[in-house]
Amino acid sequence: MTSSFMINSIQQRLMDKVSRIDNIVAFDDDLPPKSVCRLTFVDFAPIFKIDLDHGSEKLVNITMVEVWDVVCCETIGANVEIQLSVGGLIERKRVLTTYAMGDTDMEALNLEALVHLRAPVVFHVKLLRLWVRPFDTREYDEKVRPIVPQIQFRDFEPKIVDSSSNRFESIDEVVARLNGAINAEEITGKVLSVQTLACSAGHNWEIDSQSTRYQPWAGKTVFVLRVIWMLGPIQDEEVGLTDFVPQCLVGGGMFKRPQFESQSCVLRKASKWLSENPEINFFSAMSVYIKLKSIASIDTKQMSVTRGTGHYVRFLRIAYTKPRKVSANISLNSTLPPPPPIYLEHRVFVLHKDYSEIKHAINDFIGRDEWRTAHEQYNWLLLNCETVPIFAKNYLKTTLEKNTDRSFQALLSSNLNLSLTQYYALKLYYDVGYFGASMVP
Repeated sequence: MTSSFMINSIQQRLMDKVSRIDNIVAFDDDLPPKSVCRLTFVDFAPIFKIDLDHGSEKLVNITMVEVWDVVCCETIGANVEIQLSVGGLIERKRVLTTYAMGDTDMEALNLEALVHLRAPVVFHVKLLRLWVRPFDTREYDEKVRPIVPQIQFRDFEPKIVDSSSNRFESIDEVVARLNGAINAEEITGKVLSVQTLACSAGHNWEIDSQSTRYQPWAGKTVFVLRVIWMLGPIQDEEVGLTDFVPQCLVGGGMFKRPQFESQSCVLRKASKWLSENPEINFFSAMSVYIKLKSIASIDTKQMSVTRGTGHYVRFLRIAYTKPRKVSANISLNSTLPPPPPIYLEHRVFVLHKDYSEIKHAINDFIGRDEWRTAHEQYNWLLLNCETVPIFAKNYLKTTLEKNTDRSFQALLSSNLNLSLTQYYALKLYYDVGYFGASMVP
């Protein structure tokens, strides 16, 4: 199944909660009532094979239900568990809180096979996580309806520039092609996110970026830029990416971990840069794992890697738009006053027990007074949300919180980590403003 087909099916799934199985399963059983919801997310995942012709850069639409406002959306890898009744009804469905490879081959299953099994089946999928919040009804009345957003995505795959050495374009060259599509008005409207998507590659480095099968941390991997935008008027802007890399503090050895700056330190670097460049329009932040080939020089621009046992470092990638006529060295000289600078903060929620618990914690956090003070200059502003893979030996909350802030990670078995499990953390990125920059706990 492809991402294009999955996203085109989401509209009906949001409007009509149907328990009978179809091509897409919506994990929306714990969707809170709009009256008490401040921020939540809904997951959509395919569970059996379907043949569908598609193009690697096919445009698709999502038309959202009017009662929800889309904050952001992301593609993540996860395990989902499905059990069907003999009549083909969903008896049980859930997104698992950890990821582990098993023997289930999603591509080989169909609806009849699922019904015949009559037991929970785990699938390894790329699912779409849609972060939403209710429309503010105070802004609309019966005569003025909220504009229903139309969201599109497009994948930009790096091209092979040297087939003999399997060398790909750098990320800067891929971004240049992305901006070429914007200049050609193939992408029109507000860019919501640019996600660095890890795609499993075949023997000759061929990939299918829209495949919804998830096979991480093994074999050949190519990074694809997935651009998600809200359809609208042509914007006189182009996209830029800036990476913030943790500095190595202490070198490691065969049985000793190197020590890097924490992710909190990296975020402070990004916040300082954003506050010094107020003319750019921040729209997303993403944590990216890159294979560590040299402690002295970390290459964040590589678009392919052969994964296996090894060490990785996590860096922060900021995506933004800027006026098309402004050079890469952003000038602060302007005839118009710049917008207020962004003072970036994040709040991390580790997925310790189940998704319901973490959704309640996020909803409570968004209910804090700092989000809705009477003085606008003191208000916090939600910017985007992210799901981050976290690797640990146990599920203790203290261990997960510690590893969430750690930049260095041995993802697979090595002499530093003999056995690791993939857990998840959810990050909210928000602007605390000038007055809140020194007050955030």
